[in-house]
Amino acid sequence: MKWLKYALIAVVVTTAAAILHYNLPQVDVVRIVGTDVKRVDTPQAAGETTTDTGMRTADVYFILAETEAGRVRNYRNEDAFFYGKFDSSDLHTRARSISQNEENTVAIRHYGWRIPLFSMFPNAISVWEVAPGYRHFPLFNIIFLGLLAAGIGYAAWRIHKIRRHLSAQRAAREAERAAKEARREQERAERAAAADDGQERDKALQDFLGSGGAGSGAGAGGGSGARGGANSSD
Repeated sequence: MKWLKYALIAVVVTTAAAILHYNLPQVDVVRIVGTDVKRVDTPQAAGETTTDTGMRTADVYFILAETEAGRVRNYRNEDAFFYGKFDSSDLHTRARSISQNEENTVAIRHYGWRIPLFSMFPNAISVWEVAPGYRHFPLFNIIFLGLLAAGIGYAAWRIHKIRRHLSAQRAAREAERAAKEARREQERAERAAAADDGQERDKALQDFLGSGGAGSGAGAGGGSGARGGANSSD
């Protein structure tokens, strides 16, 4: 069953890593080439009665960019409550303004994945202009992951300590139970030995009383015979 345990651990670790990679912010240094607005169908929220298909139509902003090497980088631009972003239209206007300069270089902070099969795009959180050759240092991610690792390590240490304490308590209970069982066995052995001694004493007493009675009977028989002989002589 060890392989099943390791498989479950691998699944948990992989899932946690995927969740962190998807949600933690990342920064790309790119050139904005344009913006776009697309009308897409999204699942309607609870209580909405827009259509009978369970979908609603919404306008989604997009930022179109490319890397220095010419690789395409497209981002959706939607509000993100988790990051406190509620100014998608303002960000769209800023990106559109920056794109007017064909030599622009910007840093785009985003989260999410680009999966063409599912038409998934990373969501842009903020955009700011940078100098050519800019390299972003992911300080927030380093601090967050460091604190997360420290928290997991502390939790693992606490769990290990608690398990050791529980194991010690269990061992103490087992030792106490074994000691009680040993004392009960000793008491039973002492009672059995005492019973055996009593039986031996009773047997010895009976043997003694039996041998004494036999001797008295023999003596009484001898005396009667002697008296009988004397009477016959007379």
